[in-house]
Amino acid sequence: MINIELKNDSKALFFLIHGYTGSPTDFNGLPEYLSNTLAVNVKVMLLKGHGRTVQALDNIGLKDFINQIEAELKSDLKKYDEIILGGVSFGAQMALHFASKFPVDGVFNVCLPYKLKFPFNIPGLSLLGFFKKYWTKPLPDEEEKIRQNTFYYNQMHANGLKIIKKANNLLEKELSKITCPVFTIHSKNDPIGNYKAIGYISRKIEAPHYIEIIDNKNHNLFFSKKSSEIYKNITDFYQNINKEKNKNEDTTAAIIPAYNEAQNIDRVLDVLTQAEFLNEIIVIDDGSTDNTAEVVSRFERVKLIKNDTNRGKAQSMQQGVENTEADILFFCDADLKDLTVEIVAQIIQPVAKRKYDMYIGVRNNFMQKAVTLFALNSGERAVRRELWNKLPEHFKYRYRVEAGLNFIAKRRGNGYGWEKFEYYQTLKEKKYGFLKGTLLRWWMNLDVAYAYLLTILQRLKR
Repeated sequence: MINIELKNDSKALFFLIHGYTGSPTDFNGLPEYLSNTLAVNVKVMLLKGHGRTVQALDNIGLKDFINQIEAELKSDLKKYDEIILGGVSFGAQMALHFASKFPVDGVFNVCLPYKLKFPFNIPGLSLLGFFKKYWTKPLPDEEEKIRQNTFYYNQMHANGLKIIKKANNLLEKELSKITCPVFTIHSKNDPIGNYKAIGYISRKIEAPHYIEIIDNKNHNLFFSKKSSEIYKNITDFYQNINKEKNKNEDTTAAIIPAYNEAQNIDRVLDVLTQAEFLNEIIVIDDGSTDNTAEVVSRFERVKLIKNDTNRGKAQSMQQGVENTEADILFFCDADLKDLTVEIVAQIIQPVAKRKYDMYIGVRNNFMQKAVTLFALNSGERAVRRELWNKLPEHFKYRYRVEAGLNFIAKRRGNGYGWEKFEYYQTLKEKKYGFLKGTLLRWWMNLDVAYAYLLTILQRLKR
């Protein structure tokens, strides 16, 4: 068993790292696919002790692998203008480790064993290695069939658990140091690593982070029926990296739905027009009967869209989206007090860094401080355009939109984060009078409750 090296007339290299008790064939047909599709160089190095018998791993530890990979990577960094690291299982840990230390252009990790499943997470389990060093490796029948012409061990080494845990301890301190784009691919029913750890990893990684969860039970997804899909996902990741290099920073548009907000909206626009990081500011006057449009028109930087009739908040938000090509959409209510440029920046920044697909600003109102469920329906939120485009139409109605966005961000996106800030919203009872304000509040609450019912029904369909 030797290294895999595929050469092309290119200054780009995919540097791939296989798993513990694996081999360069761990990536199945990926190296050839990358070489043929992207015309790049591809290398999969053979790790120490591998390619022979499992007994050859008896005296090899984590430091041996790190020293070997580091020497090879340092050499390649001098030869190539662009390096993408990639790894599967233990190789995924090593790929992330080196992405935190060297100026690589991107890193993908497949089935990262960051949070181990039962029985691998039993405290003291590694002590069993004193009594039994080699354990039969559980492989799905589907994977065994696909692996027929590849080299792999049918046994696990007891040292593997220690090495995996040591590597995770390193990553705990290093994930936040990664500055290149990261692509995480994980099997939903991986028998070794829990895919739910990805949320934690994503919060630690400050760099752009893309995630793909595959509905599968293989630990090595390259030996599953989803392999061709994963090849394409990795190719798309690489092409996106290059596209982003040639593109300016993401553009951001503030979108403010407004209905009879003449007395309040100038405070909000005073703040937003001072925010130089906003490329556009759009107000949708949703059929107001007061002079909201007149107040908005005083702000030269603001684009005004007027509806003849009241269409509702969600439809106004949709109009705003349709009138901009911005990558990030900052939705904002028109009746806020004590909003600042700094608060707006702090809501947008986690999305701009791709830490989340959506980030919510929670107001200093009594209900939002007291009940998290109310807080997460806040109107101030930064949303990636692609997440908005995933929102089903039945959520784009009146006040259902925020609950729908929260659901979609969790289910089909890169999650959402939130933070409490010292600003607040004018009470409906104060704006419209006690009786009308109370009725409007309960109408809104019923609409939100219905939205949550829709999310429950959608979960049950899956």
